[in-house]
Amino acid sequence: MKKIALIVLGTLLCTLVLEANKIPGYVPPGAEKKAKKPEIYHAVWEKMYGGEDNDIAYGIVALENGESAMVGTCRSFNAQYTDICVTRLDAQGEMKWRLLLGGAKQDEGKAISRAADGTLMVLGTTKSIDKRYDRDLYVAKVSLDGNLIWEKGVGGDRDEFAGGIAGTDDGGVLIVGDSESFGSNYKDIYIVKMSKEGKLLSSRAIGGEKEDSAKALTRTKDGNMVMVGHREVESSGNKDFFVMKLDQNGQKIWAKTYGGEYADSLAGVTASIDGGIVATGKTRSFGSEQTDLSVMKFDATGKLVWHKIYGFKYYEYGNAVTGTVDGGFMIAGGTNTLGDGGHSVYMLALDKSGKLIWSHTYGGREKDSAHGLARMSDGSVIVAGESDSYSRSTNFYMIKIKKK
Repeated sequence: MKKIALIVLGTLLCTLVLEANKIPGYVPPGAEKKAKKPEIYHAVWEKMYGGEDNDIAYGIVALENGESAMVGTCRSFNAQYTDICVTRLDAQGEMKWRLLLGGAKQDEGKAISRAADGTLMVLGTTKSIDKRYDRDLYVAKVSLDGNLIWEKGVGGDRDEFAGGIAGTDDGGVLIVGDSESFGSNYKDIYIVKMSKEGKLLSSRAIGGEKEDSAKALTRTKDGNMVMVGHREVESSGNKDFFVMKLDQNGQKIWAKTYGGEYADSLAGVTASIDGGIVATGKTRSFGSEQTDLSVMKFDATGKLVWHKIYGFKYYEYGNAVTGTVDGGFMIAGGTNTLGDGGHSVYMLALDKSGKLIWSHTYGGREKDSAHGLARMSDGSVIVAGESDSYSRSTNFYMIKIKKK
């Protein structure tokens, strides 16, 4: 009987492994963690930027000559409450100018992109721009020398939350986020198209019977857009990865939902040189012990090409992803398993097939996390996030990383 039980157990385990391997390009959590990866990337500089109160960077966009612009939320610098903070940096990470946007109530910066004319397009969430007490989307156009060109609030009678923003060929922008005002349920995906003058051209909410959320948006090689986030699908009973391709007017081209038994969500997306996209986020499915960092590659038609999961004992996640000059990808997020402190910035580099070629943690003894990532004109990447390891308050945390 013992021999029969062992045979049955062995057959069951083999079946479970085979089922997991049916996922295209699937790598189980921790499968590559024992391999010693060479230090092929290094930090050129690390910068802290902030005041006496909490200041956090959420988004970053590349400018010319290695410069960049960031958006975040600031309580310092004479902010009225929490203000949307836009900062331009030179190639060495030194501040050129700072612009605070918002009003007397709670305003939070989320994403930044560039319009067709090269100006900056800023997205956030605001309580200040409307006389009501709800949250609206905040959209602003800012010149490269730091002057506000226009600002608009978009929303309804309840709360809206910012996700992602990208410039369109006509000089306007496409925006995605979440809405509790429109649609038929608790929280739906909100898609907004605006002109270059800030005029609202169209808006709509899409979703099912439960929560649907859009967290990030990118332009693809063919000029269309892809947004990522999550959906609560009744059949799964939890959040699933959600990917949707849109035209520049916000109309659906295709949509895909993918996930496991537990909570899965995407937070960052970038275009790949072959016309597809790579997205990152977090998962509790697919054999994860707690929450693991997830990276997924989709082709131009929405077909899943590969799915990689990187996790350890506790909590790992991806917030942002960008392409590298060699066709690979850099992912930025956080971990409370690795690093020197309780929570560290977690960086990974993958080749174009999704193979891990480098990883590193950054930060000190307290909480450090990456929220945004952009590739510069010299091939380096700059990480934007937060740190409270080096001062009494939370500061913008920026790291420039380059291949050796």
